[in-house]
Amino acid sequence: MATKKGIILTAIILGIITAASFSLWLIPQHANSGPLISDYHGELESIKERHGIIINEISDELNNMLGGSLSPDDFITRAQTSSSQVDSLLSEIIESRAPQEWRESYLNYGEALKKYNDYLTETIVIANKVKGNVSINDLQDELQKLDSVKKESEAYAIKANETKP
Repeated sequence: MATKKGIILTAIILGIITAASFSLWLIPQHANSGPLISDYHGELESIKERHGIIINEISDELNNMLGGSLSPDDFITRAQTSSSQVDSLLSEIIESRAPQEWRESYLNYGEALKKYNDYLTETIVIANKVKGNVSINDLQDELQKLDSVKKESEAYAIKANETKP
């Protein structure tokens, strides 16, 4: 049979555990738990370098697909992977919490990444048309649109360089 002393001790222990649980739940967590960046120039250059690698790979793969040495399905898979990588780079831009003097440059490069994702979407549209046996000659309008979207992305990247502190 439980003693009065044992019941009180158990109630106190349960009260302490409950209070500790609620205090952990109620105390706000640190909102700035993202990566701490001290070299904003180096971080932006790293993002640009990785983006450049993606650009070169997709350019080569698109030429291979249009030349017939890469299947449209393989190209689509690679373009979707590249789009995910660009999304990751965009997340790094957003989560960097760049200070005021870097903000415009970071925002412009973020726009460059968004436009490049639009470019990747257009390449997938073209790949689907190639898969549907549309000839390359019939894709001239789409290829011109594709080039236009790529130039918009490049323009934002140039603007990002121009707005560096």
